[in-house]
Amino acid sequence: MEQKPGWTYKFVESLNMQIAINNFTGILYTEDKVKYSLEEQRLLQKIDFELPLPVHIVKKVFGGTIVSL
Repeated sequence: MEQKPGWTYKFVESLNMQIAINNFTGILYTEDKVKYSLEEQRLLQKIDFELPLPVHIVKKVFGGTIVSL
């Protein structure tokens, strides 16, 4: 993942890919271009962004919003 100013990057073991969090909006993107809202990012932060891969795949395929963990 190309690193750009204004973003924070982290490797997530459970997804085996990097994520990028916008320092201003809090929106999170994964290397495979899945977008997580600020509210979802806040939920994921509680578990150090170690989102279960099946949940990520469902979001990638069907969209939707994570409302709780």
